[in-house]
Amino acid sequence: MDQVMLRESAEYLEEVISKYTSDAKVGCLHKALSTLIADARAGTIVLPLQWNDIPGTYAFIEGGLQQYRDLETAYARFKIEITGGESPLMKSLRLNQRMRDEE
Repeated sequence: MDQVMLRESAEYLEEVISKYTSDAKVGCLHKALSTLIADARAGTIVLPLQWNDIPGTYAFIEGGLQQYRDLETAYARFKIEITGGESPLMKSLRLNQRMRDEE
């Protein structure tokens, strides 16, 4: 678990959330994640959490937050980091996609 990446993803998620404070659904997402974000920023999360233990997924699937692409991306990045980071397969797929995009 990369503490620097986790802290950076938590800070970025909080930054993106702050752009949409007027949306009550985003406020609910922030409330649900606030303890995890604070713990990630403080470096107190030392073991990966389980994927299903991270609240907020349904806010994007059913709650209408998918309209905020940057928020969804920031959430996904945070969720990946707090659950242990990218797997080797995911890293390889991302690298291959990046190489294809550059061609």
